[in-house]
Amino acid sequence: MNIIKEDILNIILIVFPILIYFIYNCYRELTSEKYNGILFNLSLFISLYLCIKYGKTDNYIKLILFLNIPILLAYIKKEPKVAITLSLIITIYTKYIIKNVVVVLLIQYISYYLIYIIKIKKEISTKKFILAITLLQGFFISTLYNSTNIISIIEILLSIILFYIIPFILLHIFKLADNISSLYLTEKEFEQEKQLKNSLFKITHEVKNPIAVCKGYLEMLDINNKDKLKKYIPIIKQEIDRSINIMSDFMEFSKIKIDKDIIDINLLLEDITEEFNMILKSKNIKLNSKISHDEIYLNADYNRLKQVFINIIKNSIESIDKKGKIDVVTHILKDNYYIEITDDGCGMNEYTLNHIKDLFFTTKEKGSGLGVSLSNEIIKAHNGTIEYKSKPNKGTKVVVKLPITMI
Repeated sequence: MNIIKEDILNIILIVFPILIYFIYNCYRELTSEKYNGILFNLSLFISLYLCIKYGKTDNYIKLILFLNIPILLAYIKKEPKVAITLSLIITIYTKYIIKNVVVVLLIQYISYYLIYIIKIKKEISTKKFILAITLLQGFFISTLYNSTNIISIIEILLSIILFYIIPFILLHIFKLADNISSLYLTEKEFEQEKQLKNSLFKITHEVKNPIAVCKGYLEMLDINNKDKLKKYIPIIKQEIDRSINIMSDFMEFSKIKIDKDIIDINLLLEDITEEFNMILKSKNIKLNSKISHDEIYLNADYNRLKQVFINIIKNSIESIDKKGKIDVVTHILKDNYYIEITDDGCGMNEYTLNHIKDLFFTTKEKGSGLGVSLSNEIIKAHNGTIEYKSKPNKGTKVVVKLPITMI
């Protein structure tokens, strides 16, 4: 009974880190093969360490048998350097435990490598490779193990059978993990394709509306009627401009280019607030500006950041129905500069707040749904963040965080 408990413990110690890797492999997001390979190799080294540190057996030759499983898996996964490193670790370990087996182990591991070379050149199947290594393992154990005790011999034979079975079980799980991962990636690609189709549909819809309006007014247009010309032509022009703006915004979103330079962010904010003065007065909106008078320098694109803050203030203005206020406050926290823009407009419900950064999402009748998405991408390109806080009928607060440049 103790023998079975020892074998189960050794199997758990060897298999557990590899299973953790398999679970990760099932649920991982798209990562590089190199990164996945490093994690798999790490799991092999952890397996070896755990078995050496906590493995239980009265027979060190049987323990070495379990220690050889990570080596076999490394060769199966075409990681000969890892397999050789593991072999050297086991050889050094056994040198201090059973001194008379070091030479035999070295011959055994050289044989492993030669069989691996034959497997690669002759394209031998994994099943045959595992069988060949198992038979070789059995041969070397028989040379090291001189017991005449039937129970001990049966114990070693059972361990060799486990040595043969465990890699197949792990490979099956690994294949299952790959299938799950492939299914996940296929689903992700399908979702991306679906989003692309939805985006194309939305932009087509957005452009189609003003064109349809233009078509309707052109049909009603009478070149002999000056009143209709004066009334309809500005509307047609406005709708054409709207279509051009939608396409321009979409093109800008598709190819965001950031041209960074050292800029004074406070000077930028002051320029923007001055530009909005006339509009704010005409709409009876008060702007409270608490911008620091200190020179705060950022490594940023002046025009792109200006585009972001203009979009935020413009949205604040549009959210205020008749009379209201907009507060622009700045402060420094650690190495970041915070710009907070708060309005007392109509605010947003939870659904709108959760989707505000989504491409083409808009609650405006004539909005393209690109402004906030574009602003978010610009701020991300500056290694910053943009966050929206809002409640219906209680206004909106936009917090932009940007890293400060030391000069």
